Amino acid sequence: MSDSEQPKDEAVEQELADAMQELEAEGLSLPELSEDEENELRSLIRGALSEKRDEDAPDVLAGVQKKLRERSGGKFYRDGWSTSQEAPIATYLVTSALMLVVLLVVYAVLGPLSGEAVKVDMEPAPVKVLPSPPNPAHS
Repeated sequence: MSDSEQPKDEAVEQELADAMQELEAEGLSLPELSEDEENELRSLIRGALSEKRDEDAPDVLAGVQKKLRERSGGKFYRDGWSTSQEAPIATYLVTSALMLVVLLVVYAVLGPLSGEAVKVDMEPAPVKVLPSPPNPAHS
């Protein structure tokens, strides 16, 4: 075990001890574990509490994209900007500008088609009252 890992283990052990004291203070207790079970639990907790290092995980995205480009003859990544490390800001700006132009054209075309407001005459239509049909039972 290296010297840099030693303080981390001590800090993890201290965290575990503090957590156990908090449980006991609340009147809670963990079930009795055998030494093997306790060691296994401690190793699981150490693994969960240990800091993940970014340098441990290699960056494979660029390599995978390069191999795909070589195998496919550029079919999937022919444009080049999709594999670049920087965002294609110019492409985003051009796309946004084109969408804005399309929206303005649609508004200009559909705006006049909506028509003008028309005043509606609110006078009710005349109603012709019909006489009731004759009832043969009353004759």
